[in-house]
Amino acid sequence: MSTQEQRRELAQFIRSRRERRKPQDVGLPVVGHRRTPGLRREEVATLAGLSITWYTWLEQAREIRVSRQVLGSLANALGLDPVERDHLFRLAGEVPPDDAPPRPELPKQYELLLTHLNPNPAFIVNRRFDILAWNQGCELLYGDLGALPDERRNVLWLTFTSAEVRAMSENWEEEASHTLALFRTQVGERILDPDVVELLDALEESSPDFTRLWQLKELAPFVPKPRTVNHPRLGVIELEYIKMHVADDDKTLVSYLVNPGSDLERRLGELLRERED
Repeated sequence: MSTQEQRRELAQFIRSRRERRKPQDVGLPVVGHRRTPGLRREEVATLAGLSITWYTWLEQAREIRVSRQVLGSLANALGLDPVERDHLFRLAGEVPPDDAPPRPELPKQYELLLTHLNPNPAFIVNRRFDILAWNQGCELLYGDLGALPDERRNVLWLTFTSAEVRAMSENWEEEASHTLALFRTQVGERILDPDVVELLDALEESSPDFTRLWQLKELAPFVPKPRTVNHPRLGVIELEYIKMHVADDDKTLVSYLVNPGSDLERRLGELLRERED
């Protein structure tokens, strides 16, 4: 099926489900004679939180991009069952929500390595910069990661949406731009993978700063270097920022190191002990 044929099939499917959906199904009053079977376009657009123009273009098979969030809203507005919802996602070229593979568990040896790196902040990320595992030292920089939903436990998400993380940057604009350049370089040709597109769409909707910096399309190789952090408890400190790729995998170990036996190492250790008490 060509791209144009797929768009037409998507448009026809959405229209068929709109015409099947009754006003009373969504709590709308039925007054007088309705020429349109089922819901009107503007009613579906309102229910899904979309503009009537954009929704009309979708039913006209125009060449527009449909995000996963929009597809989920449409599925709810149209009252699709799980099979129909999955079909909607596939017609739009997306992986259905329930079809997304679960994240594989990390070997216990990596958890042990992270523990040994305490009190140095350290964590493991995948190609999407999701934080898959972390040590106690990491929470001195990123807060209580365990309290976050899986999809929000992400370096980019924290960089652009967490006021606490932003406040610790000496030069947030420079660091955020560099983080995006590293991400674009590392993700490479997999930038169009559905889960990556889903993350980028969510960031665009949540952060104007992300949209502005992402449009620069910058790339950067990783170079180990010091990072200055304005920590709320420790003041201005300097950490050595390093990354190492996990063998035969797309995961990366990230760590912020301090000199062994240093005063900063002692102070980090004291903070960790306070969190445990």
